[in-house]
Amino acid sequence: MKIIKSINNNFAVAEDSAGNQCIVSGKGIGFGTVPREITDLGVINRTYYDVDSAYIAMINDFPDEIIDVSSKIIDYTRLVIDNPISSNIVFTLADHINFCIQRYQKHMNIKLPITNDIEFFFEKEMKIGKYGLKLIKKQLHVYLPKEEAAYIALHIINAEENFKSKEENNDDEIIEKITELIEEEYQLKINKENFNYSRFVSHMHYLLKRGKSKELLSTDNRKLYHILKEDQPLTYVCTEKVSKYFVSETGIQLTDEEKLYLMLHINRLCTREDCNQ
Repeated sequence: MKIIKSINNNFAVAEDSAGNQCIVSGKGIGFGTVPREITDLGVINRTYYDVDSAYIAMINDFPDEIIDVSSKIIDYTRLVIDNPISSNIVFTLADHINFCIQRYQKHMNIKLPITNDIEFFFEKEMKIGKYGLKLIKKQLHVYLPKEEAAYIALHIINAEENFKSKEENNDDEIIEKITELIEEEYQLKINKENFNYSRFVSHMHYLLKRGKSKELLSTDNRKLYHILKEDQPLTYVCTEKVSKYFVSETGIQLTDEEKLYLMLHINRLCTREDCNQ
């Protein structure tokens, strides 16, 4: 195994004997000169193949222990379900876990009213979500509510590889237009090759699914929405424009709670380095 690029002290891009590129993890594996050969494969804890390059840079966005938890959840996933899943799921799920822990620490518990539906229709995926919560509690000492098990289940469902339908292609066009609205409002160019945009797209797909099934978020977070509205006026104006587009294009009228979550994602996307003036 040859290390060809360091990501951080514990992660690196490597090339195996067959010339296949992968991500490897291990204590101190990214430290040292590159390229270099690894003769003792025992120093490698995990190997991740077929990871999209857009997901590599964001490994530094959260602690290694969260990636470890996510990896163990996906290990369990592959034991529970037969469908193939995207190799990128370890990192998208790690990002979600990191984000939901941050929300939890800020007492921002966003409820998911379709939790019971997910548990009924996606029994295996919900089982994985519950396993994930137990693992997070055990390893990270964070106690997350049941809704987060459903969010983990949604990530697994989204990662199961299926061909896109015409409806899903139409969703992509809607998301593309929303991206243009955000770029216009913020007067910037969004880097669509980066992970931060990928997770924004994932959120928009979930939002469209909830809207079509008439299961939009409707919780006790309305007060928090109005606080954020005053604190982030530009994000609020942008969110309102996106909401109006939703109504005109899909007939979906976003609730204040959905607008709150959308504001968080827009603000997160447009205050990071992925958006270039």
